[in-house]
Parts: sequence; structure tokens; C-alpha cells
Amino acid sequence: MKKLFLLIALVGTLTNIAKAQQIHQLSQYMLNDFAYNPAVAGSNDKFITKFIFRKQWTGVEGSPTTGVLSVHGNLSPEKKIGLGAILYSDVTGPTRRSGIQLAYAYHLPISLDRTTYLGMGLSASIMQYGIKFDELILQQNDDPQIGSAAATKIGADANLGLYLKNPNYWVGVSANQLFASKFKFDGNTENIQNARHIYLTGGYRYLVNDNFALTPALLAKFVKANRPQAEINLRGAYIDTNNSNEYWLGVAYRTEDAVSILAGLDLGMGFNFAYSYDITTSKLNTVSNGSHEISLGYNFAIVK
Repeated sequence: MKKLFLLIALVGTLTNIAKAQQIHQLSQYMLNDFAYNPAVAGSNDKFITKFIFRKQWTGVEGSPTTGVLSVHGNLSPEKKIGLGAILYSDVTGPTRRSGIQLAYAYHLPISLDRTTYLGMGLSASIMQYGIKFDELILQQNDDPQIGSAAATKIGADANLGLYLKNPNYWVGVSANQLFASKFKFDGNTENIQNARHIYLTGGYRYLVNDNFALTPALLAKFVKANRPQAEINLRGAYIDTNNSNEYWLGVAYRTEDAVSILAGLDLGMGFNFAYSYDITTSKLNTVSNGSHEISLGYNFAIVK
């Protein structure tokens, strides 16, 4: 029965034009807004590096496996110019989507004390789609719309974003895959088209006292032909003022999909680690053992 997932996952992908949600899903989005918004590049005083690995719906054959490596930072003493890059790979059954993004952001101070900045960002991406047609499970053999061997296609697209950042809060909006690029595979009519994704993000860090902070966060996703999806997260952090370490726990809810439990630590020396486990709440919970996600990061400063 679990092999049927390959058919379900590919419905809307191998039809004439696919416009389902395509960009990788991350439960730890609040730890790396840059993964969805190029305007985040350089919004921090330090260079931010992050690697995230996600295995979704474990126990289901062909379920998505995602890896994202990102780095971004600010190069100007006035904190105006931000640059960043993302490498990613997303594999679902016999399909693979991988690519690289290069981002540029300009940050404009909008408060007199220069603690609040409005970032405007743009990124260009080159991506590769790959499909192993010979691994597809078909209801009808010799379907003229389906190829007979593995095939790959390369294309380009662009992302645009705005990001308002303050030490206590952040708000962002981004539009991804603006050009809705098409990928034509060998055969008759099998096309893949990038779908435009709109992301709204926001969060607030409330310092209860010197040793405890609460951080609620929100991510809303809008993709054509899909229903809007919201992710709500709340983290509580213990702050060790002796060494600037933070130890935190969190809980999150993704509409029509999962409840997440998160834990992590941020070391004063720059290293950080987080783990999350998603409890599937959709109909896939009958075959899925949940989703696992791990992130490793290192933040460092450079002389500007």
C-alpha cells in the first residue's frame, strides 16, 4: 500500500503542467527565514550558516528527503549590503529537485536609533529537475505522456522579498519562483512548471526576565491551486547569562498536516543545534511514523 504514495505524490507533477507546492517544507522555518526570503540576507550582525536535513513521513516509501545549506551575512560597516547563498536538494520518490540561489539585499534603517531596518532582497536561482520515469508505477503501460528512462532539465527563476527586522520582532513577505519557469521533458506532453509561492512570516521575542524569553512565530504559505497553509510556533528559552548560552523547547502546528515538538540550544561561541519531530495529523498518519528534522549552524563575525 505504501508504494501507492508514489502515485499520489506525483499526481499534479507529471500531468500536463504541475503547480502544486514545490519548495521544500521546513518545520524549523523560524530558525532560518533566509530559506524563504532573500531580504533576510545580512539582517544579522554576524554571518549565519545553517544546514538542515529533513526526512518527511518516515515509514512511507518514496517520502520526501530534503537537505538545505545556507549562508548569509552583511558586508558593509553601515549594515546596508547583505549577500547570501543557498544549496538545496529535495528528493521525492523517483523525482529530484536541486539548485542554488544567490541573494542580494539592501537594508535601510527606519528608526533614529538604527535598531530597526527594512530589507529589500532579490535572489536568482538555477535549478535542476530530475525524473526516473522507469521507476514510476503506472496504471497503464506504454502511456505516451510518460518517458521510458531517467531525464533531467535545468532552468532558472527568481525570488523577491521584504523584511522588517528589530531586535525584538520581525515581519517578512516574499514571492518565490516569480517567472513560473517551465521544464519540458522528452516525450509528448509531460511538463513541469514552477508555481509562484507567497510567504508571510512574523515573530516577536518577549523577554520575561533576564533568564527567560518567549518567542511566538508564524508562517503563512500561499500557492496557486493549493489551499493556504499556516504554521504557528511558540518557543520558550532559558538564557544562561554566565556564558550567553540558550536552551529552548518549542511546539508548533501546521494546518492539515502535523503537530511538531522542537528542542535546541544556542551556544555563546556561535554553534547552534535543533531537532524537531512532526506528529502527522493528516490521513497519512495511518502509514507515516512522523517526520524528523535536524539543523546545525555556526554564526561568526568578520572584520568589515
